[in-house]
Amino acid sequence: AQNSQPEQDVYFAFSGGEEINGKGAVNIVNYFAENGITPALVLDEGGAVVEKVFPGVKEPCAMIGIAEKGMINAQFRCMSAGGHASAPKPHTPVGILSQACCDIESNPFDAHMVGPASQMFDTLGRYSTFLYKMIFANLWCFGWVIDLLGKKSGGEMNALIRTTVAFTQMQGSSARNVIPPEAKMVANMRLNPADSIASALEYLKKTVNDPNVEITAVDSFEPSRISGTDCEAWEMLAATVAETWPDAIVTPYLMVACSDARHWGRISDKVYRFCPMEMSAEERGTIHGNNERIRLETAAKAVEFYIRLMKKC
Repeated sequence: AQNSQPEQDVYFAFSGGEEINGKGAVNIVNYFAENGITPALVLDEGGAVVEKVFPGVKEPCAMIGIAEKGMINAQFRCMSAGGHASAPKPHTPVGILSQACCDIESNPFDAHMVGPASQMFDTLGRYSTFLYKMIFANLWCFGWVIDLLGKKSGGEMNALIRTTVAFTQMQGSSARNVIPPEAKMVANMRLNPADSIASALEYLKKTVNDPNVEITAVDSFEPSRISGTDCEAWEMLAATVAETWPDAIVTPYLMVACSDARHWGRISDKVYRFCPMEMSAEERGTIHGNNERIRLETAAKAVEFYIRLMKKC
């Protein structure tokens, strides 16, 4: 409508199956690879323009994901001879798995103050209060404070610095008075870029340290490739964000959820994750929930952002 003609090709790549881990994005990336097309910039969903997400920072923050965590659905399985519940052994399969659950929750993965999280701390720490400036500017000395707070409170800050384990499912006997011949539980894990599927499973086995508990990955994928911030693609994206939200602090961060963006890391190290929307805490809380919504002006602003970005191509 504005008679604007990009100098470079712009591709709109919709897989339609991200929520079910479908193969749409994989096939699209295969097409690019087979045809020798290397994108100068890939932009997918991810962070947004948000407030009150970083200690001591009052300004809105535009969070651009430069990487995302990996994922494991880890299954814990314990077998027994079964039998009637009236004469049980000291520990049933459910009890053994419960102990394994407690052992892992009591011994979180190590924190890693490097990579995307470190870049975010460095960027946003400069806008924080004096105390937090001191902490985030000297993580070599005060990193243990962030580590301790993360272990105690969990939440988003903790997810940025370590591999997380969330136990979500448990299955035992179908009858109240029967010891289960097999009990299982599942933990959904999100892998920090410093960890891998193999190292995470090894940590679980070492922490549980019980030959009666079999630990396997039901499905999994590694942490994504980390995209650069010292390049033209980042500068173009960051400038467009700043033009659209002049009051926001633009920062890289580690996306703790999963997206189709990870597939593009196979052919590019310029893959970024950003939803061009200013979202309140209440709106973020509706994601995947009842009455999920955004304001009309938020959608309009997103269109404004994309037009600005395409005009730079």
